[in-house]
Amino acid sequence: MVAPRFALALLGCTALLLTGCAGNGGSRDGTAGDTGASRPAPRDRDGRSEPGIGDFDKDGYDDFVTVAANRASGGSWAWHVVVVPGSKRGLDAARATRYSDVYSGPLLRGDLDGDGFTDLVATREPTRPGRKAEPGAAYQAVVMFGGMNGLGKPVTVAAERQFLAMAVADVNGDGALDLIDRGKGAQEKDPSRIPGRIAYGPFDRDGAPARLVGQDWEAAGGGSTAGDFDGDGFDDLLFTGSPPYSDDEEPSSDPIPAAAYFRGSPDGPVPAAPPKGLDNSLEDGVLTPLAGDVDGDGITDLLVGGGGISSPAVGLDTGQLTIVYGAEGGPGTARRNTVYNQETPGIPGDSQGNDQFGAVSGTGDVNGDGHPDLVVNTPGEDKAGRFTLLPGATDGSGPDPTRATAFDARTYGWESISATLPPLDINGDRHADVVAETPGGLLLFLGGEAEFPSGDPKLTKAAKVGLNVRD
Repeated sequence: MVAPRFALALLGCTALLLTGCAGNGGSRDGTAGDTGASRPAPRDRDGRSEPGIGDFDKDGYDDFVTVAANRASGGSWAWHVVVVPGSKRGLDAARATRYSDVYSGPLLRGDLDGDGFTDLVATREPTRPGRKAEPGAAYQAVVMFGGMNGLGKPVTVAAERQFLAMAVADVNGDGALDLIDRGKGAQEKDPSRIPGRIAYGPFDRDGAPARLVGQDWEAAGGGSTAGDFDGDGFDDLLFTGSPPYSDDEEPSSDPIPAAAYFRGSPDGPVPAAPPKGLDNSLEDGVLTPLAGDVDGDGITDLLVGGGGISSPAVGLDTGQLTIVYGAEGGPGTARRNTVYNQETPGIPGDSQGNDQFGAVSGTGDVNGDGHPDLVVNTPGEDKAGRFTLLPGATDGSGPDPTRATAFDARTYGWESISATLPPLDINGDRHADVVAETPGGLLLFLGGEAEFPSGDPKLTKAAKVGLNVRD
């Protein structure tokens, strides 16, 4: 197996902070990392984000997490979780931690045990570097609990069989975060079918949830997204994938994509009509959104990335990003969806085949003006990548494409670039920063009031964080 020079596994965002995460969907750009599924961070009276869920040790600096390829002893490659703490000077490579089992995402952040420290959830694979999985071994969610000294050792989520945490959310509004396993397979007669479950919080330090409840989700495969999309205080769930079949019906070789939506309630998720705007594409099927509050109204919105959407006039996989706005009546009920692509006035560049604009996106207040800014990846731009910053409009209406700025790999002399999302406040100045991956390391773009980035991007080489890769 040949691994990429510095492969960051951005499975949806940058460790899905709290809620608003999307697991196993939305991204086809080959990067992977810390999926920042989170409820919008609290803001002070000036509108700026207060220190929050990105910080594992509560030192005032958000910490970066990713899943990265690393060469193990014997020359085999494995995926490791890498944690790089933030500091006043940026990424602190000297304090980086690497978890050396084989991991995959999505990476999820949230305070699972209610001690005030953010915890990290990952998926530990049943394989070991250079060895096959043992018979009966299963993928299993693990928790690294946060504390004054950072993250602890991985603790397996207590479940009798395979448990894949695809989202973290408070679906019953009790103030404790829950882990969502959407299961596997849609047909009851499918021998490989694993029903979905909710591990309700709070969790104890041995990984045991308060209770484990089975679910019969009405969508198979695909991705998972969570967030409070109607502002009622209960997190909602959106699953995308292929629809289930009846017991006497054979699966089609070309199934019709489907989406299933569940509103949170005191009794847990309740089926509801899925939001409109999850456009189908022949390659992507129903698109799996990410989530974030793009207009700053306190209600989470859906960021529907369509990297595989094609333009008949230009070519395949040109891409687009659709914003489905959250509202009290449910997502998409109060405002018309907004669609962005590289033909949108103000957005740099033009649509070309395989650009995949909008494959991954995330929100954060980069310039500190109190309005969320939108960062969008275009992984196929010039076969090297680009990310674009769309500042939030001063009237609170959402991203302002007329002030967009693009950052291309070729322009800066890099072989490739991909922003890991959502943005984090790495240096603790209350401006969101963007960590991007490029061959051989991580580039930190600091947010600031005057301009973005504030100063030149700072490179942290892969070797500095304990990764044995080719520069």
